[in-house]
Amino acid sequence: MKLNNMKTLSFYLAVLCLCTSTLSFGQKVYRTKHHEKIHSYKIAYITDKLSLSTQEAEKFWPIYNAYSLEMLALHKEERYKIKKQILKKGGIEKLSEEEAKKVILRIRDISNKKAKIKNDFFEKVATIIPYKKILALEVAEHEFNRSLIRKLRSTRKLDR
Repeated sequence: MKLNNMKTLSFYLAVLCLCTSTLSFGQKVYRTKHHEKIHSYKIAYITDKLSLSTQEAEKFWPIYNAYSLEMLALHKEERYKIKKQILKKGGIEKLSEEEAKKVILRIRDISNKKAKIKNDFFEKVATIIPYKKILALEVAEHEFNRSLIRKLRSTRKLDR
């Protein structure tokens, strides 16, 4: 990694730690540190893959962080709130057809919101970085998530 990128990375990791610590207030300390660590690795990974200039990084990261928070909130709603709602009723089998329809409509609504947020994000960052870097971002996010899942799976195998 170039020295300039290392300085940029260090600066943004420090800013990230400050931002993340205020957002995670009230959560368990271990879990918070774990999520912060993963998020820091993701930032470093993306920074390396995109080779952002200092000027690009200054404009890109606030937009990306806001986008990530919005997407995470929708993901949590989809995965946990809806799951909790289904479990509260006693499982899918116990849902009425009307309740199942409401759940499906909510999932569709969340999916539409995710698509809109992603489209808005692409429009905003296209004014900051070239489309090739936006595409590289998509690939880098996918690669990072896959490597995280692989690491988690290998860790779980070791725990057994």
